[in-house]
Amino acid sequence: MKFNHRFADDGKSRTLLLLHGFLSDMTSMDGVAGELSSHYNILAVDLPGFGGTPSAGIDYGMEDIAEGLRELLASLDLDQVDVLGYSMGGRAALSFIANHPECVGRAVLESTSPGIASENEREKRRSVDAARAAHINEDFKGFIAGWEDMGLFSSQQALSEKVREQQRLNRLSQEPEEAADSLVKYGTGVQPSYWEALRRIDCPVLLLAGKRDEKFVGINSRMSELLPDARLEIIDGAGHNIHMEAPQKFVTIVLDFLLGG
Repeated sequence: MKFNHRFADDGKSRTLLLLHGFLSDMTSMDGVAGELSSHYNILAVDLPGFGGTPSAGIDYGMEDIAEGLRELLASLDLDQVDVLGYSMGGRAALSFIANHPECVGRAVLESTSPGIASENEREKRRSVDAARAAHINEDFKGFIAGWEDMGLFSSQQALSEKVREQQRLNRLSQEPEEAADSLVKYGTGVQPSYWEALRRIDCPVLLLAGKRDEKFVGINSRMSELLPDARLEIIDGAGHNIHMEAPQKFVTIVLDFLLGG
């Protein structure tokens, strides 16, 4: 699997791999990438179905994404990176760590789930995601309007209209067919569950959840009990997208962790 990517090799000793969330692309992390780049070479990737990385017409799943990331590192002569994944990108990061632990030094997982342990619940989620994919293909603008009204993102109403409009335009710039296809290829319902794999992940992991995102506070609290070397940070005043809602606090906590704090 080939990824559209941007690698800023500034001669730093470490590289940070950035993996974005659903309905966005690598540019959605630019708001924090600048400050992170003061300590890291930044490798930003478009995940399948978004930006310049296709999904439709390709036979793949979440573990193929993990293998593709390993191949990308090899092509850039990178033996190991630190990784920061947000939401969907956090799920991809977990797959990468679980399948290729030698490639990751430290990991930051923002508003991330390891998937769904119950097969019955996974089947229900696949049905939900199939309906969402159909909605995307039928009425992309309508889907995005509904997506932005989800309780998961209610805390973003406190952001400036300019910031919310930038996010909306980034979402609208995605290709509907590709975004829909990504849901059925590596959505939460179809990907493997990594709950048991958490016990075997031995790299240091920072788990971030916004205090106003109660669902992911609960998920990440359970994850922290299973990971051998985890630090859990609950961010006051933030919801699901911490790096957008509280960027300065996000960067401070992330760098403190990544630089060995």
